[in-house]
Amino acid sequence: MAEGGLEGFICPRCMKDFRSPQNLITHFERSHSEEQDLLKSIKSIYGKAKKIFKLDEQDLEQFRKELNLERNLVEEPQDPGPTKSYTDYFKEVRRDRLEHRTTETNKLIIRLDRLLQLDGSDRKLHEQELVAWIDGTSVTRCPSCASSFNLVVRQHHCRLCGSIMCNSCSYFLSYETAEEIVTPVKTFNGREHRSSKESDSIRICQHCLDMLESRRKAQVEQMMQPIICQLYSHLQKSKQQIQHSVDMYSKMHNSISLGEATYALQDLHSLRTTIADKAQMIDTLSKKIASLPVDPNTPKAVTLQNSIRKATSVYIKDYLLSQPPPPTLEQLEQIKQGRSLKNADDDDLIPRERLRITKVTVTTGWSPANVNNERTAPEDADPLLEQMNNVRSYIDQARKAHRYEEVASLEENLKMLKEIYRKQQREKTGRKSD
Repeated sequence: MAEGGLEGFICPRCMKDFRSPQNLITHFERSHSEEQDLLKSIKSIYGKAKKIFKLDEQDLEQFRKELNLERNLVEEPQDPGPTKSYTDYFKEVRRDRLEHRTTETNKLIIRLDRLLQLDGSDRKLHEQELVAWIDGTSVTRCPSCASSFNLVVRQHHCRLCGSIMCNSCSYFLSYETAEEIVTPVKTFNGREHRSSKESDSIRICQHCLDMLESRRKAQVEQMMQPIICQLYSHLQKSKQQIQHSVDMYSKMHNSISLGEATYALQDLHSLRTTIADKAQMIDTLSKKIASLPVDPNTPKAVTLQNSIRKATSVYIKDYLLSQPPPPTLEQLEQIKQGRSLKNADDDDLIPRERLRITKVTVTTGWSPANVNNERTAPEDADPLLEQMNNVRSYIDQARKAHRYEEVASLEENLKMLKEIYRKQQREKTGRKSD
């Protein structure tokens, strides 16, 4: 007996070991003959085990080959049956139908435009010249409702295709609607709007009306963008606008960090505040896009909105808010002390006139306002000094208008004027000494 259970030829009823299969079968036939099904099962198991034990190595090898052969037959790839794709056929049919519909719609638009230009008593005659009317002598019923034509139910013709119909199946297109279809803009090239009464309308059939309505619907959809497209367009424009401010901030920060006097520290703080306000506006736009209601049947729209929100958050965090902070006043003083400013003392020798600066007006194309001196300059005043004073006033105006590029350009001009003035003063001093 082994650990965990019995081993050997055990009777399932008596749980005794009979040492051999023959003894087990004999015992079962004598003691448990009424359970024939279980006896047959034991004999079957014994017969299979006996066959396996009697197999030699050659038989086992043959058995393995047959088994592998069956597996190979099952695993062989099977060629697919005949297939046919209707995609190309569908595209060809669809293309032909779209081309035909587009051509017919364009013909209707051209005829409608010509009808709008007709006026006068002979208008009906001109209408028949634009499109051939179908001969009504052989038409006895309305093609749309199958009503018989008689003295009460009269025949009428479509002004766009010339087909026949009764009055009940006629549709009247007003001149205002027709002009909107022909010229899908707010101004109609100087045409006068006419009343939408039946007498001043254009009679058309159901088929022409459907084609014109499809054209008008396509025009409206093309002109009116979805709200998500409008918000995303606004978001992209805001990014383009803030890009200029960020580049200018980096330029000003580098200039101030080097100790240059081109830009002022308060200008850098003001520009940083402007960037923060624009970043908050961009963040608000991305939140609006992410919170827009979406059809649950369009999961890609939800993914798109979330992607826009994540991309905007990364843009604000890694690009806008990662700009270096402005230096403090103490740091700025240390930078100025460590930098030797060339000709710093000469700036104090140049006199400055007191100026009255007019109010700054910021427009798309900015330009400084004219500057008037509080007192009349003497006749012998140096024109170069007056020009430098004017440039200084322009610099102050540009700073107040946050036009920092103009500030840098004007500062360069002022430096050039100072150099010219110094050169003139040196020449005058040299002449006096001689």
